[in-house]
Amino acid sequence: MRQVVIIPLPWQLCLLAWLCGLFAWEFPVPAGLACLVSVFAFARGRWLAACMVAAFVLGLALEMPRSGDGATGWNVEARVSGVVREVRTHPGRRVTIVASDVVRADTGAALPGRLAWTWIDPPTLPEAGRTFDTRLRIRELRGRHNFGLSSNEDYWSRQGVRHRAFSRGRADVRWEDGGRSLRSRLLEAVEKRVPAGQGGAVVRALLFGDRFDLDPAFMDRIRRAGLSHSLALSGMHLALVAGLGMVLARGVAGIRPGLLLVLPRQKLGILLSLPLVLGYMWLGGFTPSLLRAALMLTALALHLLRGVRTHPQDTLFAAVAALVVSDPGMARDVGLQLSVLAVAGIVLFMPHFSGPLEPLRQRGRVGRWACGLLTMGAVTVCANLFILPVQALYFFETPVHLWLNLLWLPVLGMAVMPLSFLGLFAVFVSGEAAQLCFFLAGLGVEALDRGLAALDAAGALRAAAVLRPEGVEVVGYWAVLLAASALLGASRPAPKAMAVLGLGLLLMSAPSVRDELGLGGEAVELTVLDTGMSQAVSIRGPSGRMVLVDGAGGWSADYDPGRALVAPALAWGRPPRLDGVVLSHVDSDHSRGLLYILESFEVGYFAWSGLVDRSEDSRRLEQLMSRKLWPERTVRAGDCIDIEPGLWLEVLHPSVEERGMSGNETSVVLRLVWRGRGLALLPGDAERRALDSVLLSGDGLAAEVLVLPHHGSRSSLKPRLYEQVGAAWAVAACGPDNRFGFPHPEVVLACERAGSPVLTTAACGAVRFRWDGDGPVRVRCARHGSAGAPDALCPARLSCMPPLEQHNPRSGQ
Repeated sequence: MRQVVIIPLPWQLCLLAWLCGLFAWEFPVPAGLACLVSVFAFARGRWLAACMVAAFVLGLALEMPRSGDGATGWNVEARVSGVVREVRTHPGRRVTIVASDVVRADTGAALPGRLAWTWIDPPTLPEAGRTFDTRLRIRELRGRHNFGLSSNEDYWSRQGVRHRAFSRGRADVRWEDGGRSLRSRLLEAVEKRVPAGQGGAVVRALLFGDRFDLDPAFMDRIRRAGLSHSLALSGMHLALVAGLGMVLARGVAGIRPGLLLVLPRQKLGILLSLPLVLGYMWLGGFTPSLLRAALMLTALALHLLRGVRTHPQDTLFAAVAALVVSDPGMARDVGLQLSVLAVAGIVLFMPHFSGPLEPLRQRGRVGRWACGLLTMGAVTVCANLFILPVQALYFFETPVHLWLNLLWLPVLGMAVMPLSFLGLFAVFVSGEAAQLCFFLAGLGVEALDRGLAALDAAGALRAAAVLRPEGVEVVGYWAVLLAASALLGASRPAPKAMAVLGLGLLLMSAPSVRDELGLGGEAVELTVLDTGMSQAVSIRGPSGRMVLVDGAGGWSADYDPGRALVAPALAWGRPPRLDGVVLSHVDSDHSRGLLYILESFEVGYFAWSGLVDRSEDSRRLEQLMSRKLWPERTVRAGDCIDIEPGLWLEVLHPSVEERGMSGNETSVVLRLVWRGRGLALLPGDAERRALDSVLLSGDGLAAEVLVLPHHGSRSSLKPRLYEQVGAAWAVAACGPDNRFGFPHPEVVLACERAGSPVLTTAACGAVRFRWDGDGPVRVRCARHGSAGAPDALCPARLSCMPPLEQHNPRSGQ
């Protein structure tokens, strides 16, 4: 058998340890375990183990959290000027402009840090390097922080971005006069000649990485089909470009055969490929994935030109080292991570496939075609093996239609991309020829789109919602893959490989064993998720049963917090399953996110008031209910929703007689009770009339946590309610600097007078309340202390800095 796992060189092992150190502050246990597993599996000798530990500590020191600069964030609307540093295009005619040197025109004050300016449907695409002057409403960038999820605030802060702004359509922007770059002029020339629709949009995406005209619905189908990687510029596209150099070498050899006596065809192909590769990187904007692939190709080309054979593993390590040593921040680029892991999977496992497939190649043209198709399938499987846990962790879903790669990638590689490049070259010669090439390239894309739309209409294009693994499980999974590759390539099982396999299986099963044995202790947890100006609350019982009350939502049709935030948060470390879902009312900020969850999760039952309104969300909910995916239950005051023995939700409102339309005043009001102890009151968006009804009912309202009704709106101000509840804590689900001013200062003051300090998700991120036995309620917040000081509405500043926990003396009452 061919040896597959090549023991990494000492410098490569130190690079692995250093990378682990870079992630150790954010993921201390997984990063430390990954380093220890690497030392155990590969380090031979104490000196190498010591060097790896030193490299880990060096990475740890390099990424040590730093305190802020103390500058006050902006929250103003003013005329400003600045310089465009980067332009990122997104589907749906949306761009993100990263600007620096932003200065207010009226005061001359300089904006601390950089600005991320989102512009929907701009009349023209901005260019990097140009100076602008416009009027913007600038806010401090405050991301949503939830347990188990990364925050876009952390993502932007690593790039020096501290503020955000938003524009739509023809904003009043004055640009500094200046010539357009060659790349922009070329993009404009191509744009004039590509066909309308998704065919032309994909041609632009493949040539320039420009995703501006891609339709979000089309991209959603591409995502669910598992084909997103084919439109994100990466090593696959660069390899196709390099292949053109080999084709050119064959053509040159046919014209001048004597040239091969001086320069063999392989070396000639490499020399012809290098300028093509550099040109494509320039067109694509030098993305990290393209840089990684180019560095690998360059290292491989240099070895081949020197006549020295090298292992792909060495070129992969060299490329990663060149990128992350020069800019450690690149290690956190998701595209780069997926690209590197995909290549690692191919390097480790393709030799196990290539050997058995080789005889097929010798059986004539049909055999070669069959071998090529099977090789493509094997490459897809090998790449997806390694990226699977990261894909599940970041995106919560995994495609189940990998077979579509076997249909689409040959069309992409042999028709769409070559025709796109021919069209690009033809732009300089004949506009009609360029237009024809782009039209033919677009035909393949349009065929793909129609096929995916047909699959979607038949309900066969759904991506599978999966458990989002904890970091320990990810490390264990990769350890199993490494050991499996070594064992498959060995004539007899190696003891160390077997030990690594056992260790990996142990790490993969550790969280499940912990939960099954109840090592976390008998406790009830209630988490108010950070979903901006909407609300979603999860309840987890001592046995692990989970109920979701509301699913968040919003007013934008392009963003679904149910899929983006709520579902991934609920599936972190557990299967996508809910024992129950309760909807307070059908307003979009409570119900829209539930639609995805009700369709994608395994749901035990759905409980609601049965009242609807005339909104599109209500219509979609009724349509979903008609499919009878789960039992439906209508609840009214006096009902009880059992979560598990000893833990239930009391329904306090609306009354049995309530009729009419769903709205704030008909919100389902719930009280969480554990063994007779009132834990939390969840009033939905109930306002004064509904709250008066609850107060007059005579039901017990005592609870240690109050989720403020209607996000802390003044329309729900009810001091008598706060006094009767007697909560140790009150929490408002709201967005930072929201235009409604939630929670209202009068509400905050009334709660504090009643002895209930107010926490906000805007300041603290997701807020988790935990009850262990008869002990007081403990509070933990998801926001990192380094993300900025919490606003004045959060009295317990330390409660916004995990993993510290706070408790109020009143919680013992």
